[in-house]
Amino acid sequence: MNKTLRKWIPAGLALSSLLAVTACSNDSTNEANAEEGSSWLEEANLDANETPDELYELAKEEGKVVVYSQSSRIKDVKASFEKEYPGIQVDAFDLGTIEIVEKVAREQEAGLNTADVVFVKDGGGVVSGELLSEGMLHKYAPDDIVEKLDETFLDEPGLPFYFSTRAIFMNNEVYDESTITNWWDLTDEEWKSKIVMDDPLLSSDTLDLFTTIVQNADDMEAAYEEKFGNAIELDGTDNAGYEFIKQLLANDPVFVSSGDDVVEAVGTPGQEKPPVGITTSSKSRHIEEQGYTAEFLYDVEPKMSVAGTSYLYMANNAEHTAAAKLLIRWMAGEADGQGEGFRPYNVPGSWSTRTDVSVEGQRPSSDLSLWPYDGEYLYDHSNDVRNFILANQ
Repeated sequence: MNKTLRKWIPAGLALSSLLAVTACSNDSTNEANAEEGSSWLEEANLDANETPDELYELAKEEGKVVVYSQSSRIKDVKASFEKEYPGIQVDAFDLGTIEIVEKVAREQEAGLNTADVVFVKDGGGVVSGELLSEGMLHKYAPDDIVEKLDETFLDEPGLPFYFSTRAIFMNNEVYDESTITNWWDLTDEEWKSKIVMDDPLLSSDTLDLFTTIVQNADDMEAAYEEKFGNAIELDGTDNAGYEFIKQLLANDPVFVSSGDDVVEAVGTPGQEKPPVGITTSSKSRHIEEQGYTAEFLYDVEPKMSVAGTSYLYMANNAEHTAAAKLLIRWMAGEADGQGEGFRPYNVPGSWSTRTDVSVEGQRPSSDLSLWPYDGEYLYDHSNDVRNFILANQ
């Protein structure tokens, strides 16, 4: 069985077709792809620092670029890129993180070189732990953009261009910020059946949050003692991280499949006792225009959450290499940070990885209290946490 599949099978997700396709791959095909990939890497010259003008001249001969994107905002990138660079068509696919992993793995195994650019989070460490290690994706990070990155993002597997985080949302028409100050508050009887959140068995970002909570069990233990005034007593669990998840699940949270549903449930005005929610902070970008009364919380013990960084990668054997480089530069904001390609992501609830770009009225990323993202730990432990959730639902 292909290594790429192992981390996803326990999720109970629809992978039967992927299994069928990859099961047909063989060693000779992989060896041929490896030889072809090696030659392609030399020609692609991903360490080069061509200017946008130089890339555009080459890209016009290619005529198009194909991008797999985890965000629907890619349609705005397509519009601005095609306006800036006429003659280059952007074929954009709006897919979920798991779908992207499936699609890239399946196509690369079959020797299909459909994607040029892949825009995706790490997804429980699977992208870095498998797609990158298998040579299916490559890093392209031109120097004039890297020199604008915050130093915490310099040693990354792809080009990081922004991050968001799974946060607690609260209705600010009814509650003030002191209502919830500790993750353990969500285990109180007051919030029984009043928590709406993305399903952690479907949302890799939410599972990343829970796995990170387990990784930082010592922090959760200290936060428990701070709230309740006594040391935690574990009820058959291994540590305070698992104990928190167990008590949270016992409080009967409502799982939904969309962050939009979370924000609507929490932020619909006129409610007497609205629920709280857990979803991506980037959903706050639509709250005002949709008339909701909700906001995410910054100050929660022991940490606000864990960063979910989005990366740009070059796909192995990409057929439109120059156009792909140009699109990656465009989405990363170009050298001066003013590229229209980054504008759809420079919104409330998201933070640029650059030091020269920020969102007005929002706390800077340096002021956020976040657990560090540990892809290696998530890769090794996400299945354990997923199975624990299944056993305690």
